[in-house]
Amino acid sequence: MEGLSESLMHELAPRKLPEVLSELIDYCIDLDDQIRDRRTPREKPKRPLPRLAPVFQAPPRELSPPSESMQLGHTRLTEEERTRCFREGLCLYCGLEGHLRFQCPTRPRMHDKSENLLHLRQLRRQVLGVTCMSAVKGIKLMLPVSMAWETKTTHTTAFVDSGAAGNFIDVEYASSISLPLVVRETPLAVEAIDGRPLSCSRITHDTVTVVLTTGLLHKEEIIFQVIRSPSNPVVLGFPWLVEHNPVIDWAKGEILSLSPTCFGTCLIPIQHIGALNTPTAPPLSTEVPDQYADLRAVFDKRETEKLPPHRPYDCAIDIHPGTMPPRGKVYPLSITENQIMEEYIKENLERGFIRRSS
Repeated sequence: MEGLSESLMHELAPRKLPEVLSELIDYCIDLDDQIRDRRTPREKPKRPLPRLAPVFQAPPRELSPPSESMQLGHTRLTEEERTRCFREGLCLYCGLEGHLRFQCPTRPRMHDKSENLLHLRQLRRQVLGVTCMSAVKGIKLMLPVSMAWETKTTHTTAFVDSGAAGNFIDVEYASSISLPLVVRETPLAVEAIDGRPLSCSRITHDTVTVVLTTGLLHKEEIIFQVIRSPSNPVVLGFPWLVEHNPVIDWAKGEILSLSPTCFGTCLIPIQHIGALNTPTAPPLSTEVPDQYADLRAVFDKRETEKLPPHRPYDCAIDIHPGTMPPRGKVYPLSITENQIMEEYIKENLERGFIRRSS
């Protein structure tokens, strides 16, 4: 994953990592803080370790002789104590195994700073999403899109990235299509998980409201944050996925269907053409010339209600054993279109023209 320091990647390699993204982010942040504390001693730590709470009494873990017990109640551990904690996987707060400092049950919570900590954690999660974009390899979920603003329209493809914390557009691409930009009231800081600034250290501009059409029928209004992303000029991130909640086949890179709420808000209604008032066609017998009277049965519509008999000269359609026909893409249909399709399938099943494959 790009954005992580080499020392942090080295520490993560032998460890069992959390499977939940939010827990993995907290795990990496806490481990990175520990590495920084170990590497550069500070005169006054940014987050001093509080004294042990009396609600949890745990026997202190003894260091191997001739070292003394870890004084975890002090505001600072010795370098030897920290080294032993890192080597044996011990908590820097209580000295026990099985958890890290941020997970310690005896560590008091700073309620007076909860709002600031929540804001910082949300910002760091946004940073992680931005960092992940360039690290995705293999199959990418790319959607054909068109963007319209004022009197202009442009067509391109958008990269759907569940790891991106926003909807982004490349600054060079926005300039090439003359897309107007708006200065943000509050710039959004962007840095890697280890604190290093990325190529764009701050997001200072947004786009104007753009009408984004995805595929053939999905239309919405959207605002993009402007970053440097030449490999993926348009990125639809986690907020877009949450809003539309599509069913995605990530292995094949396809969107199978959209959220039911999109049928009433985002999908373009299909225009139906009313039937024309035309006179009823004359009987068939009056349309068949006399010289073809003996072939009148061929023009009878009732003959179309059944399949013709098999004949020796029928063309065979051989299917290779153990194979399946290729699976076609599934496109979202309106409620009316779904009803028409179901009636068509039911009618042809009753006629025997088609049959269920399973």
